[in-house]
Amino acid sequence: MKPFVLPIYKVTTETAFYLSLDVLKLFYDNAQKRLADYQKQANDTTERAYKTLAIYATLLTLLCAYVFTHPDLAWRTVPVWFLLAGTALSTFWMMKVVMPRDYMPLGNTVKDSQPNEYAQSFTEDGESASDDIQMRLVLRDELNQLEYSIRWQEQTNNRRVRLFGRSLRSILCGICAAMLSYLILLFL
Repeated sequence: MKPFVLPIYKVTTETAFYLSLDVLKLFYDNAQKRLADYQKQANDTTERAYKTLAIYATLLTLLCAYVFTHPDLAWRTVPVWFLLAGTALSTFWMMKVVMPRDYMPLGNTVKDSQPNEYAQSFTEDGESASDDIQMRLVLRDELNQLEYSIRWQEQTNNRRVRLFGRSLRSILCGICAAMLSYLILLFL
């Protein structure tokens, strides 16, 4: 994973004690909704990318077939070569959207949650801290982890959307170059 550009917002221990448990749970639920929305966006982008990639592969196959079956018309196939180059570049960018797809699973592992360390920090003089305090501190840490996951997913989605846009611009540039070269060849 790449480091974040944006600073990650952290919920402090003081804030966890000032807010009620219900408010902390509300923040947690809202953060989960945001993360679920970003993950849905990532899935939608992947689905659209696969469909677009299938179209690009079909175009590449057709353009290559045309070039291979018309070797005697080399100078007349310049527009086709431009289309082929634009489509190949578009396919490259779309492949970067699809493979490999970054993924951050929800929740924490037991190792990340560190229940042993929590248990030690919750005991004072041999007595366990109240359930309310324990819940507040666990929610604080979970909120911080969710914030990290949300920012990570947001940056990953933004990167994939930029790559998707590059792919579409590449194929449009290939089409424009092909049309321009065709017009030049037409008037020569």
